[in-house]
Amino acid sequence: MNVNAQNLVPNQSFEVNIQCPFGSDIYKAPPWFQPSIYSGNTTNSASTDLFDSCSHNGLLGVPENLIGFQFARTGYSYAGIYVYYDTLNYREYLEVPLDAPLIANRKYCVEFYVSLAYIGVGITNFGAYFSHDSLLDTTNLKAINYVIPQIENPSTNFLSDTLNWMLVSGNFISAGGERFMTIGNFHLPANTNVQNLGGTSEAYYFIDDVSVVDCTGVGISEVNDDAEVSVYPNPASNKITIESTKYKVQSIKMYDVLGEEVNSLKPTGNSKIEIDVSNLTQGVYFVTIQTEKGIVRKKVVKE
Repeated sequence: MNVNAQNLVPNQSFEVNIQCPFGSDIYKAPPWFQPSIYSGNTTNSASTDLFDSCSHNGLLGVPENLIGFQFARTGYSYAGIYVYYDTLNYREYLEVPLDAPLIANRKYCVEFYVSLAYIGVGITNFGAYFSHDSLLDTTNLKAINYVIPQIENPSTNFLSDTLNWMLVSGNFISAGGERFMTIGNFHLPANTNVQNLGGTSEAYYFIDDVSVVDCTGVGISEVNDDAEVSVYPNPASNKITIESTKYKVQSIKMYDVLGEEVNSLKPTGNSKIEIDVSNLTQGVYFVTIQTEKGIVRKKVVKE
């Protein structure tokens, strides 16, 4: 992925909440919303769930909640949706307006992470669809099966892990002007690849860390062995240290979850650099490290 580009997904790990969730409250992590009408509207009612460690009612907490048990991949929050429910056409989705429209004929790299909430069934049909307009539909909680997602998990890769976060990723060439991203299962029940795990007949997944970046021309400039660059401590309170045992660090930039740059510096050839983060608010940040061999990207949690 071209980590030198800005992530176009706002509130990518659902950390920015206007209020602690106590029900199915995805709209409390703006600008995310559910693209189907639920209880008459999408602004203050939803069936798509938001989970956060601040929720102490036993329903929407992190890591323990009514659906299952999972720590956030980063930070303290994640979302959750039903993507399959036996032969019923019941379905939930996540949608978000991008920070900027996609540019025609550019390659975009897409990533998000999922975790099966409980032992039931696992599916392969998990994807992301990019559109000019919202997929908001007045039909309640039905499968959006009239579009073909640009990004979709391989049909042979069942997403059945309840312990770890699983990556769904891919890239596509934009037609230009796409402003919305919708995540979910875009297949009818009969066309969904299902793996029976011996439990219930529905599939519910947690979702975290959604990313869309312009990765046109990415290849030789990426550093694959990013283990050679360390960022510690993580979580951090006052400062972080960036240390490279193999590459010379040329520049460092830090971004918040909305893609806003919060820090930037150009080291003078040092292999060990300290950065003051004491003035940053609590949350998840991304560190982009330009080395002489390419780019490394790290995530840091500020306590």
